[in-house]
Amino acid sequence: MLSIRFDTDHEWWVSGRVFERLFLSALEHGQLAPSLEDWRHVADANGGFSLASLETSVARDLLTGLRAAAIAELARLGNVDLHTQDGTYKVSLEKLLAVTEDLDGDLHQAR
Repeated sequence: MLSIRFDTDHEWWVSGRVFERLFLSALEHGQLAPSLEDWRHVADANGGFSLASLETSVARDLLTGLRAAAIAELARLGNVDLHTQDGTYKVSLEKLLAVTEDLDGDLHQAR
C-alpha cells in the first residue's frame, strides 16, 4: 500500500498496482508530463509521498494530472464488476476523486 498525502488532512491509501496503472495511463494520455514519471518510482520506493512537501507547481501538476486521468479512466471503465481488478481500480479512483475534491487547484492553500 502507498500513502499519497495531499496535506495534513487529505490522504489517499492506494495499492501500488492501482497507483502504477493510473500513473501510466496519465502519462500515456498526456495528463502528466513525462518529466513527472520519477514520482511513480519515488512513491514505489518510499511507500508513497506527500505532495504538500513538493514544489507548488510539481504538486499542482501531479494533482491535476492524476485527477484528470482518474476521471477519464472512470468514464472508460463504466459499470464494472466490483469484485474484479477493474472494480478495485474503479473504487480506488473514486476514493482519489473524493479525497481531493476540495483541493482541485488549491493544493497548497489547504496546507
